[in-house]
Amino acid sequence: MVKGLHSTLQEPLNCILWNTFESDWELNATYQLQFTCYDDQSVGYSLIDSESSIFFDGQEYIVKQCLPDFSGGIEIKQVVAIHVYNEVQRVRQYKIKTGTLTYSVSDVLSFYLSGNAMGFTYAVVGSFAKAQLTDLGNESGKDMLSKVISTWPDAVIFPDNKKINVYSLAAFTKNYGARIDYLRDTTEIKLTYDSTNIVNQVKVFGKTRDSDNENSDIQEYYFPPHFVTNQESVNKWGLHQGEDISDERFTDSAAIDKYALTQLTPEPSLTIDATYSETDKPIAGEQRRLEIRKTGYVTNVQVMAYVWYPFDKTQPTQLTLNNTAKTILDYQKNTNNQLNKAIADQKKLSNGILVAKQTASKAFNSRLTGMPVVTTKRMQRDATLPAFTLMVPDDNAEMGLAKGQTFHVTTRVDLVDGLETFVDDKISEIPEIPEYKPVTPTTDGLMSAADKVKLDALKIEPLTSIQMKDAVSGSIYQLAVENGDIKLTKGGTKE
Repeated sequence: MVKGLHSTLQEPLNCILWNTFESDWELNATYQLQFTCYDDQSVGYSLIDSESSIFFDGQEYIVKQCLPDFSGGIEIKQVVAIHVYNEVQRVRQYKIKTGTLTYSVSDVLSFYLSGNAMGFTYAVVGSFAKAQLTDLGNESGKDMLSKVISTWPDAVIFPDNKKINVYSLAAFTKNYGARIDYLRDTTEIKLTYDSTNIVNQVKVFGKTRDSDNENSDIQEYYFPPHFVTNQESVNKWGLHQGEDISDERFTDSAAIDKYALTQLTPEPSLTIDATYSETDKPIAGEQRRLEIRKTGYVTNVQVMAYVWYPFDKTQPTQLTLNNTAKTILDYQKNTNNQLNKAIADQKKLSNGILVAKQTASKAFNSRLTGMPVVTTKRMQRDATLPAFTLMVPDDNAEMGLAKGQTFHVTTRVDLVDGLETFVDDKISEIPEIPEYKPVTPTTDGLMSAADKVKLDALKIEPLTSIQMKDAVSGSIYQLAVENGDIKLTKGGTKE
């Protein structure tokens, strides 16, 4: 809906190019609408101009930029409208509460907004400690909000139309059990880890005393200027000094030390930008569980800014998530875990390389070598292929051989190259063996028939007598053994 600056009626806006309509919010910074509309000859289109009001999602926005554009016979307007709470800058408190006084957040808001003519109200949600402010007043409502944020860094300004709600961060944070899983709920997560603005030590100066010596140029303080240090941050990141803090509100050293510690930036900032795959409306300040399973990064984050396209389901919501100390610690822990994993993987890879090297060395040392054979008859007959006596080039425990020791291998006849042909050739050179039939006393065989008769005439030992021939006379004698006595008979006759 739209309402003109001096109009009392609200008109519907049907002339918006819906894919250009976006709602932008950022914690304590931005709260606005942007869109482009075209001239559809409607009353609503004609009412869109600077300082007109746009009503969307229960909130009022004031058009601050309206840029008409004429092209191709079509008129369009590019519009930027900021939330109506920013109009609090038109409220001004001219009164001044002089001196350094102690205030609560409600005290400050009440001093500026009580009785304002623009209808602004306020509420404080959560717990805040009181703080000292000096010479409060003579400023605008915008200065009031800046003072609240700077004095109470934990404060969150989240308005409801003209009601200025100031939350503590703890009260602003709500967990509804939602989560963001990389590649399930979001297509891209960008983590920006920036140590540029680390400040872990500053020098503080409190209120100065009025000197009794009018001619002295030396300033006297209620307490000596000194350094305030976050030692834990120094131990972790080294010394990073910031600009001096000089604040006339403080007359107590402990009080300014406590304040100065809140102004330090002891850790690098971590900003997480996520392109949300959903198109639902984000909840400002909502806490969600963020998980990047690929790296094992798990933490709780808070929606600190968003860009939402309520009328275009093709454009995913963009989220900016918080950089709280807990989130940073989770990030650092995850980074350390990934570093340790990388080191372990590198060590595992190195071990693998070492094992591979040892295996390669073992394989190299286990290779076969040999001495050429040059004197064998076979080599003399056939020199087309070299022959070797096998040996090991290095000590081989598996084979039980020492370096240079030769050895033989077991093989088969059919695996010896050329052996079969060689044997066949030798067999072909053997002459044919004649075939013989069995011999008989009347038929020749392997021996003659006459030799067969003689063979058959031989008696089987032991013999009872032996015939012998005298080598001189040629006489025949018969030699026999009778009762243990040797008897020699000539011609068969005993003598």
